[in-house]
Amino acid sequence: MTQEISPPCVVVTGTGLAVEAKTGDTLLSCLRRAGLGVESTCNGRGACGMCKVIAHGALSPPDEKEREHLTGASGEARLACMARVMGRVEVTLSDTWTQLKTIYGVEERTVEPQSLVKQTDLPALQSDSPRPYEEGLFARTMDPHVLNKIASWDWGRGRPSGIVFRKELVDIVPKSTPLLGSAVDVGTTSVSLCVYDLETGELLGRASALNPQTAYGGDVITRIAYCRQEPRGLITLRETLTAKLAEMMDSALGSQYTREQVYLVTIAANTTMLHILAGVQPVSLATSPFRPTFLKPLVLTGDQSGLPMYSGGRAIFLPSVSAYIGADIVAGLAAIDCRSRSRNSLFLDMGTNGEIVLIQAPDRMVAASCAMGPALEGMNISCGCRAIPGAIDSFALDGNHTPRFTTIGDRPPVGICGSGLIDVVASLLEARIILPGGAFNQDAHTPLRDSMKGNRYHLSDNVFLSQHDIRQLQLAKGAAIAGILLLLEESGITTQDIEEIILAGAFGYHVNLKNLKRIGLLPHDYNGPVKFVGNSSLTGASFALLNEDVMAEVEEIPSRVRVLELSSHPRFSSTFIDNLLFPQHQALA
Repeated sequence: MTQEISPPCVVVTGTGLAVEAKTGDTLLSCLRRAGLGVESTCNGRGACGMCKVIAHGALSPPDEKEREHLTGASGEARLACMARVMGRVEVTLSDTWTQLKTIYGVEERTVEPQSLVKQTDLPALQSDSPRPYEEGLFARTMDPHVLNKIASWDWGRGRPSGIVFRKELVDIVPKSTPLLGSAVDVGTTSVSLCVYDLETGELLGRASALNPQTAYGGDVITRIAYCRQEPRGLITLRETLTAKLAEMMDSALGSQYTREQVYLVTIAANTTMLHILAGVQPVSLATSPFRPTFLKPLVLTGDQSGLPMYSGGRAIFLPSVSAYIGADIVAGLAAIDCRSRSRNSLFLDMGTNGEIVLIQAPDRMVAASCAMGPALEGMNISCGCRAIPGAIDSFALDGNHTPRFTTIGDRPPVGICGSGLIDVVASLLEARIILPGGAFNQDAHTPLRDSMKGNRYHLSDNVFLSQHDIRQLQLAKGAAIAGILLLLEESGITTQDIEEIILAGAFGYHVNLKNLKRIGLLPHDYNGPVKFVGNSSLTGASFALLNEDVMAEVEEIPSRVRVLELSSHPRFSSTFIDNLLFPQHQALA
């Protein structure tokens, strides 16, 4: 009797989804067709190991490359990008992949609500005027949608209010209609937004999530490559992002408000993310001479932007400085009120890209960007993960060299996020388990050696630090410190002349300052104050949303910033190599 073979398909447990497949399709391609954003920062090349799923059924056997990424994982774990469908397959996805711990920012300044969008009384119609709709505010619109509203308004029930953007009438509404706005920060890794009452400045709601584009690449270069290689690459990346923003907006608005009441949205992001969200090809950003298609503020209607807002409202894509100094940094500079700083302040935003701005005066700022790689985002790390529930986010050794760590949400450990990675490496450097060159010390005599299994230090049965992970952190910190030193050198000052360091981003907010210096991610001879300002990009976008004077300031900042191109700097490579080693312990005393 011939055994019946099930046709190829992928069933996603708990969702009711069944995706048709062809024999030999990867699980990743099937899940993408179903609209599920499984994270794959290497875009399916089997390099990052982030697309682990629990799967069983008719699958190709794992090869040696895949087995390396599955060390310590359960027996049913597979890499979605490498496992091929041979028949019926069942897949289980983890809810924690869509959860993200986000710091919304520490406000360095306050602003009064005085938005670019205002609600105002419309004038009474003059019955003796032959052209009543061509006078005053009525004449300040060419939008057929608004003209139709004016034409059909029942004036017998009272005058409406006008919603005005920069003197242009964009809507008419009943009096007391809520006037809302949203500030959005689109990071390479995460997306955050806040919703405000534009008239009172009250925060009404907020939301954060992983950037769903991580399913197509972990950094801006891989996403630009996706746009270049795939005919619908740009459309796919844009639509996945706008769909996620729509979910987040609904969550932030709750049941009391609607998208139609959102009249203004400000967007801060790096230059690549801005291009993709605006539907503009980013390909020129990745090839010399690295030219953005736009740097100035881009103002689109709600319809044009594809964002979850009133169709005739305005979405303002905040200005950038260059291809790699984006609107997120400009917004961050506004958030910390860079105009009020007249001393040597170093503003750092460290992620997959590290942006560094030296503020010497309100009109004298120098900026540089360096590719740090995704290690601080928990990527390209054997057991690395985002800041999700169960991520090890802090680590220390007590007086008896007993390891102590915490996890987000006090869950069992599932991996190590960026702040945890720094703590682990710094602690093991102190204990001489890791040598300054980055190698594990095979001759160390300490109880910590009991946690070593070959070239891996185990924090739990399934979570460990490998030699490869240490190298990735060295590459990240080498790039960052090289960028800092060359920027200071270019400006004619040393670390001794820095009067404050301002560290932005959720990564900086969680990390231990002593450990940052211990691994050499900050200059070890700097002893001044360090301020953590959280998500300064979102804070700056919020200020620009709420106050037109801050918006004018944001539009002005790029002209005050000079860019130091590290990619073509003659000494970047040698400075980078010189700073790959961890600082000697004695130097930190």
